[in-house]
Amino acid sequence: MDRREDVLLAVILGLAGLVEVALGAVPGHALVASLSLLVMTAALMVRRLRPRLCLVLVLLALIVQSLLGVPVNAQLMTMPFVLAAAYSVGAHLDRRASAIGLAIGATLISVAIAAAGTGGSDYGFGLFLVTGPWIAGALVYARSAAEAEAVAGARSRARQAADDERERIARELHDIVSHGLSAMVVQAAAAAELIDRSPEAARKAMHEVQATGADAMSEMRHMLGLMRGGDSAGRRPQPALEDVQELIEAERAAGRSVTLTVQGTPRELPRGLGLSVFRIVQESLTNVRKHASASRCEVSITYTPVALEVEVVDDGFGGAQRPESPGFGIVGMCERARLYGGDLEAGPRSPGGGWVVRARFPMEHHVVES
Repeated sequence: MDRREDVLLAVILGLAGLVEVALGAVPGHALVASLSLLVMTAALMVRRLRPRLCLVLVLLALIVQSLLGVPVNAQLMTMPFVLAAAYSVGAHLDRRASAIGLAIGATLISVAIAAAGTGGSDYGFGLFLVTGPWIAGALVYARSAAEAEAVAGARSRARQAADDERERIARELHDIVSHGLSAMVVQAAAAAELIDRSPEAARKAMHEVQATGADAMSEMRHMLGLMRGGDSAGRRPQPALEDVQELIEAERAAGRSVTLTVQGTPRELPRGLGLSVFRIVQESLTNVRKHASASRCEVSITYTPVALEVEVVDDGFGGAQRPESPGFGIVGMCERARLYGGDLEAGPRSPGGGWVVRARFPMEHHVVES
C-alpha cells in the first residue's frame, strides 16, 4: 500500500512538472527539464525504501539541469520533489542516518544554487527547502518511535503479568494436588488396616483413593505448560467458591454496598475452578474499590445446566478505559478463565453506566464425579 502511494505521488508530481514545462516554464530547455523530471519521479518512487538515495537523485538532477542552464527557480514543480525527498529522510531513517542525509541534502542544494549562479538569498531559501521538511519528518519519526516503544512496553508488561499469574495459579494448583495426594495416602493406609478385618470397608476406602486420584489428575492437567515460580508463597489453605461470601462481608464491613446473588442449583466444582472464580471476584472487587468510585456493587453467580457464570457490576466510573491496577488484574482474570476453557470480558456497562466484569466457564469438562 505504501509503495503504491509513493508511485502515485511521484507520477502526479512528474505529470504536473511536465505540464509546467510544456506551458513554457523553461524556454529552450524543455528536453533537459523533462529528463530531470523523469529522474526525480523515479527517485520519489523509492522515497521510503531508500530515502537518502531519493534525496540525492532529486538534488543531483537539479544540479545537472542548473549546470545546463536551467534556472534553479524557474520550475515551481521541482520544489515538491525536494520537499517530499527531504521529509522522507527525516521520517524514515534513524537519527544518525537522518542527520547524514540532511548534511548531504544541504550540501547538494547549495551546489545546485551555486551552479545556477543566482543571488545569495537563494542559499537561505534552498537550505530552508531541505531543512524545514526534514525537521517535520524527524518529529514524525520520533513520535512513531515513542508510540512503538509504548506499545512494546505495554505488551511486555502484559506478558509479564500473565506469566506472574500463571506462576501464582501453578502454586495454588500445586497446593490442591498436594492436598489430594495426602488424602490418598491416608485413605490407602486405612484400607491396608481394614483389608483383613473388613474387606468391604477396605474396598470402599480404595474407591475413595480412586476418586481422589481422579480429581488430582484432573487438576494436574491444568498445570501442564505452566512454569513454576519460587516456593516463597504462603501455605495457607486456598480459598474456594464458598468463600466469596466472606469477601462480600469484608466489603460491607468496610462500609461499601455490595450484594451477592446466587442463582441456579449450586453443584460441586473442582477446587481449582472454584478458586479461579473466587480470585476473579476478589480482583473485581479490588478494582471497584481502587478505581470505580462506586456507590454500590452487585456480584452474581449463576449455575446453568451448561455453564457457571460470574458477573460483577458497579455503578461507578465507567469510562472507555478504566485505569489498570499495578497487577494487571484484568489480564490475570482472563488467564484464569482461559485456564478452565472459559472466557472473560470487562468494560463499561451500557446502558446504565458503571463497569462490568463477566466470566463464563463451560461445565461439560468440570463435573466432579461423586
